Amino acid sequence: MVRQEKAPYPIEAYDHWSLRPLNKPDTPELDKVGQLWTRNPIDSFTFLTLQEQGLSPSREADRATLIRRVYYDLIGLPPSPEEVQVFVNTSDPDAYELLVDRLLASEAYGERWARHWLDVVHYADTHGYDKDKPRPNAWPYRDYVIRSFNEDKPYFRFVEEQIAGDVIYPDTMDGVTGTGFIATGPWDFIGHAEVSEDKLDGKVARHLDRDDMVTVTMNTFTSTTVQCARCHHHKFDPVRMEDYYRMQSVFAALDRADRDFDANPEIARQRKEWTLSNTNTENELNEITSRIRATAGPALGVLETSIKKLEESEKSKPDAYGYHSAISQKPDDVKWCKLILVILLPFTK
Repeated sequence: MVRQEKAPYPIEAYDHWSLRPLNKPDTPELDKVGQLWTRNPIDSFTFLTLQEQGLSPSREADRATLIRRVYYDLIGLPPSPEEVQVFVNTSDPDAYELLVDRLLASEAYGERWARHWLDVVHYADTHGYDKDKPRPNAWPYRDYVIRSFNEDKPYFRFVEEQIAGDVIYPDTMDGVTGTGFIATGPWDFIGHAEVSEDKLDGKVARHLDRDDMVTVTMNTFTSTTVQCARCHHHKFDPVRMEDYYRMQSVFAALDRADRDFDANPEIARQRKEWTLSNTNTENELNEITSRIRATAGPALGVLETSIKKLEESEKSKPDAYGYHSAISQKPDDVKWCKLILVILLPFTK
């Protein structure tokens, strides 16, 4: 890295509140009214701000209102009348805490809050653009986000899986499906699949696709509009064009494609070993086939030509070289079968 003697932006640009290190402020001291109103340290900051604005706290919600607020907030659905009555009439001092724990443990919690994350990352079940083709295999990422919320997954792990899960956590279901984050945005089917990339329109489509990857990644995880630096140095944040294209180079070699994954890491490990073994076997088979052809000589070519002619002449007979003829609905149709015996000449390595 080349050391810069002079910062590309005024030093004030780097002193923006969003770029400063996090620190834990002291809890403000309140008067007796504030002390009676607050239940936790966060309430202290809220009460102090209300006082500074000349406002008073709202009155405490009744239990029927409280349960509705909690339901809508955590799962996005209202409680049933029976649930409201049980909560209103209970004498359990921990009823509210138990209610919150129950809703957090429900699958509906992940479904409710994953929706907000999916909106942020531009998730869709179709490509967008003019053809808007469906994405039949987009749903594993959606389910991954829901599952992560319901499992209370640590945020750092959640971020790593989406940016580079296939590298950091290979052979794991979440490590593979989490990287669907990178490909959730709109995709120009015409610009990528129907226009050659060596043409200008194809290059533009690919560039816009990589721009979307950079944009979604930085907007989501740093709340910084780095995409402004695609055409010029950022006018507000300390991001230069060089910075933007360095970030875009991270995604330069990526392409959208379907990928197999296994829910069990042990199965994933076995599949990898089997795939490698199968590849080695196919290579050995190709080598043996080459030796057979070399040993058989021109006679094998003549035989293959003869077989090809027979296949072309009997196209009207399905399964010409199968063990039986085509299935028929009539029991009195004439059936047929054909056996071809191929004698391979012995060969030496």
